[in-house]
Formats: sequence, structure tokens, C-alpha cells
Amino acid sequence: MNWLTDLAKTYDNVSNIVGIKNTNGFILAPINHIVIEADIRIFLDANGFCRDIEQYNERIIIPCSEKSKNSRSGDPPPPHPLHEQLQYFTDEKRRGIYSEQLKSWCNTHPKVEAVYKYIESATLEKDLKKFDVKSKVSSWICFSVEIPGDTTPNLWDDKSVVEAWQRYCTNNKIGNKESYNYKHAPVIGNAKLISIPTDKSFITWQGRFDKSEQSRTVSATESEKAHNMLKYLIEAQCYSCDTQRIIIWTIDDGTPQLSPLAGTDEFDIFNNEDNDKLIEASNETGRSYAQKLLRSISGISNYKELENFKRTVAVFVIDKNSDGRISIKFYRTLPENEYIKRIENWRETCCWNFKVKGKDGKTRNYVSAPSTDKIIAAVYGERPPDEATSYEKIKKQARERILSFILNGEKFDKAWLSAAVNRVSNPFSYDKSDGGWDIYKWENAVSIACAMTKRYYKDKEEEFSLELERERNDRDYLYGRMLAVADKIESHARWLQTGKNDTDKRPTNAVRYMSAFATKPFRTWEVIYRQLNPYIQRLNGWEWYQKELDEIMSLFKENEYESDKSLDGKYLLGYSLQRRYYNNFKNSEEEQINAD
Repeated sequence: MNWLTDLAKTYDNVSNIVGIKNTNGFILAPINHIVIEADIRIFLDANGFCRDIEQYNERIIIPCSEKSKNSRSGDPPPPHPLHEQLQYFTDEKRRGIYSEQLKSWCNTHPKVEAVYKYIESATLEKDLKKFDVKSKVSSWICFSVEIPGDTTPNLWDDKSVVEAWQRYCTNNKIGNKESYNYKHAPVIGNAKLISIPTDKSFITWQGRFDKSEQSRTVSATESEKAHNMLKYLIEAQCYSCDTQRIIIWTIDDGTPQLSPLAGTDEFDIFNNEDNDKLIEASNETGRSYAQKLLRSISGISNYKELENFKRTVAVFVIDKNSDGRISIKFYRTLPENEYIKRIENWRETCCWNFKVKGKDGKTRNYVSAPSTDKIIAAVYGERPPDEATSYEKIKKQARERILSFILNGEKFDKAWLSAAVNRVSNPFSYDKSDGGWDIYKWENAVSIACAMTKRYYKDKEEEFSLELERERNDRDYLYGRMLAVADKIESHARWLQTGKNDTDKRPTNAVRYMSAFATKPFRTWEVIYRQLNPYIQRLNGWEWYQKELDEIMSLFKENEYESDKSLDGKYLLGYSLQRRYYNNFKNSEEEQINAD
């Protein structure tokens, strides 16, 4: 199991942080230890006398045995060796087993011996009442032992206590590197990656075996290192969706890596409107945009420096099954420079022009690769409130698929592109929460669909620019440009009618007929063009627009204009870029008409 070996290797590489709480409160557990959320802290002296008890809500490491770590089932469940839940101190049967286990190793450390003396005094329930501490049977109890001259009373912070338990385990061959067992630790709740299914199915890809002897080939130490490392990475740096976890890290030092799932606008360089690193779309190619982004987020000044990135990146996707097991959905390791290059390639080939309105009211253009979640919403729509469960299932599968697009070089899904194009070709399906057409949401969805189209045709070795290509003679692209010209003629005439302001927010006929246009472009164009006449009469310079239409129509290949074959995503590219061409004009009638 490469994933298990890689996680264990990572654990060894970051041994300097084991047992230390980071700034976010996460702890990488030492061997023979787990992390729990403590509820109550008991202060003892060296003789086991209770000095104080308080509520204590902190994450701590506690010693564990192989049995208590891997399974809390049984009657009673196996106790942990030191800190435990209140029921192990109040229930007679549980207390007896706990006390017997504590007695077997308490002489390895004076602080542990103090805890044993206190447990034997059987005064815990009385002390809880004495200090007026609220508790329940599932409350986690932890201990601090104050000894004169000792500056580390908390047993979980005292490395000598940690080492005392580890020595005891080694001397008694409990979970050491020579031991092999078929029980492995849970990862999320009680769900496990390595388990023996009751149906005896043999699925090594998901870490399952049909016989216990088969899982004994994994040493207890390697298994524990790997599982401790994985649980730490899940808590500290994973991307979650329902029960799915995506973990990306460098095996060499455990540091998180750039997420391939994030959109460009989710990086910090885009969150500050005054940041001079904001990548403006004008005169920007996908390649230069991607390299600028790469330098900004990776801290490299020269593209050749990327070859010096020699660490190994691991990408791990797991999902919790309803039966208490966890399945591996995706696992891939790559050299760091190759990993970054593949993300760069994705952002270069799946990007488009977007707009963002700043706090100052100004609209800024920028190039962005849409995030995974935005692509999924473009394909499947936004999550319906009453279908959360089924939508999350679709979303998880889609995230795994997009990872494969990016890291495995899989070709973009044509069905996804068709779904996104069909969705944005119905503009009025994008509603505001209070009713009405949400034009901003729709325009953003058009840009996402364009980014997907650009990527799809890149896989087919056809390139599309982020700027208007006035000589491109692709039928769908040209029809999209014509639709944008019709949209501009009507909106320009309205602008003049309202006194050169933008108070008229009604959709144009070009937008209203967009769905029919995408299906039957030739027939629908005749309808749209006839309805342009009243708007053309309001424009003194309408000849300029007619000239634009004539130039576009002259580019059609023979018999392609008359074809009523439905349009694909290329028409959105032409529509989007022609609109952008007009929107870059200043708001003056003379410049709009005489701009070319």
C-alpha cells in the first residue's frame, strides 16, 4: 500500500512536530498515543491528593493501547492507560479493568503513580461535587500532577510521561515495529481504511482483506505512524465535501500544497483590490496569465527555478462509506515541479475573462480559472435545498473527476460542457433570491462555460484566445458574435433613450431568444434581426453596426450560415468576446460608434 508507506515516511520526516500543538490547536500524535478533546482537568499532588478540579476544553494527547486505539467495542470496551472518560472511574466493572491496567505501568513514572494512588482512593465523584464541576459519563478526564521543582504539570505536555508509556509498550511488545496485527486505527470517527469486511470480499485497493493474516504484513508501528499522520493532515489541511476528504501534502516535510481545486480568484492576490498583483485581463494571454499566477503563489521569480522544486507531492482522496469503512477514491504522487506545472497548465487552458466589482464601485476585469465548485454549479446547477444529499454525492464524484482532468491529463468531459452550455443558454433560469433575473450570476456562468469550452477544445488541439479573433471563421463562433452585435444595438439604443444612463435593465431580445438561437441559429437570427429595426432607427451611426455584421457574415464558409444545426460552446466564446470588445469602449456615443 503506497499511501500507507508514504504517510509513514512523512511522519518520520516531520518528527520534530510530534506531540506539539500548532497555532491552530492541531497535534500530530506520538506513537502509542491519540488526540482527544478533554473536558475536565484534575490537579493532583505527588501523593495523589486532589487539589482542584476544573472544566477544561482543550485538545490533548493521551496514551493508548493497541486495543483501546483500534477498537472501543466490547463489554466493557478496553480502557486507555491513563486519561479516560468518567464512566471508567464510576462504573465498577470498567474501573476495575482500568485500574488494573494503570497499576501495570504506574511504577514507570512518579506522576503516573500519583494518578494511580488517586484512582485507588475512589474519591473522584465526591471531588466533582466538592468543586462543583459539571460532568457526564462521556466526559474526558485528564490529569495534572504538581511536583515541587517540576515546570510541566500537565501529563500530556510532559515528554517523560510520553516516553515512559512508549518504553513500556516496547518492553511488553505492545505495538512495536516487530509486532503485526490485523486491527488498524479508525481515521474518521469509527470508520477505517484497513479492515476485514464481514462479506469476505478481497479489495486491496481500499485496504480490505479477506483474511486477518493478510493485513498482518503491515507492521503496527508503520500503521500507527501512517494513521496518525493522516488524521493530522485531515484536521490541519484537507478540503472537505460532506464525507469526502481531499488531502494534498509534500511527503518530504508534510507542508500543504497549492490546491488544484481552487479558482484563481480565491488566492490572496485577488482578495485585495489595491494589490498591484491583480492580473488584469487586457492584453493578457492564458500562458502569460498562468505564469504570472505561478510566480505570485509559488514565490519564484524565474520560470526555470521551478526545476529546483524537487519534493514529492501526494494527493489523497478518501470517502467515508455508510457501513463504517473508508474507501480510497484517488491517490497520486508527483514531483513537486511536475505537480505545479500540471496545475499551471489547467489554469492556462481552463480560464476566461471575469469581472469583479470593488468596494469603490469600479468594475475590474481579470483572467481566472474557475474553481471546482463553480464548474460543478455550471454543469449541475446550484444545490436545491431539498436535495442536499443527492447533490453532495454528485459533487464528490465531480471533484474526483476534475482532479483526474488536472493531474492525470484526462480529456475534459463533453457531456459536462454540453450541460453547462445548455444551462447558460437559458438566461432566465438564473434567478435572484427575491425574484427577477440575476444578470450578474448569469454573466459569471457564461464566463465559466467559456473557460470549460476553451479547455475542451484545447484537448482537441484547437486554441482560443482571450481576445476577440476578428478573422476566425468558425461557424459557431461567428453566430455568437452576431448575437452579441444584436444585443449591443438594442442596449445602445436604450442607453440613448434613457438619457445616456443605465437605468433600463430589461434583457434584450438577443438574450430573450438565446435558448432558441442556440438550437436553431439561422431561423432565430431572422426573428432577432427583424426586431432590431426600431432600435436601428434611433441610432445615427447604425451603419457602423451593420458594417460589423456584414464583416462577420462574410467570414462564413459556403452554406454554413444557412445551416440550422445547433450551436456548441464556441458560440459562447464569440458572444462573450464580442461583448467584451464593446464593453471596453468608454460611455460616449461618438466613441462607441466610431471606435474601430
